This record gives sequence, structure tokens and C-alpha cells, in this order.
Amino acid sequence: MKFFKIINLIIFVSFFFFVLNFYFSKNFLEIKKKNRENYIVFLEGKLKKINIISSKKNFKEFQDNSEYFKKNTEEKQFWKLLKTK
Repeated sequence: MKFFKIINLIIFVSFFFFVLNFYFSKNFLEIKKKNRENYIVFLEGKLKKINIISSKKNFKEFQDNSEYFKKNTEEKQFWKLLKTK
């Protein structure tokens, strides 16, 4: 069992070493920088294709919604029927 743990430790340390070596290598950093620049160009192209929706400039303009909020007469009759019982 101790032999198995030692082998696992060696594998872990070597894997960790190779990952760190690759991550900080000059080749990987250049590829990462190039990919980020390409992605920025891709996003700018997508943003140019998006249609802009035009809207009113004055958002604080008052809109009269009193017609919408008027109470129905049916509702009043319904409550009257409940009170009579």
C-alpha cells in the first residue's frame, strides 16, 4: 500500500510540474494572447451585426392609463351579491 501511495505521489508531482511548465511557457502565452485578440475581433464583428432598436428619448413622459385601471361594473355586482347573502 505504501508503494502505491509513493507511485501516486510521483505521478501527481510530475503532472503538476508539466502543467506549470506548459502554462508559463512562452509558446502557450503567445497562443493565449493571439486567441484573445481573435476573440475580441470576433465579438466586435458580432456587435456590428446587431440591430439597434430605436425608442423614445423622453422616458419620463406621463402616460394616462386611467382607462385601463377603471373598475368593472361586473365586479361591483359580484360583491353586492355576496353581501346580500
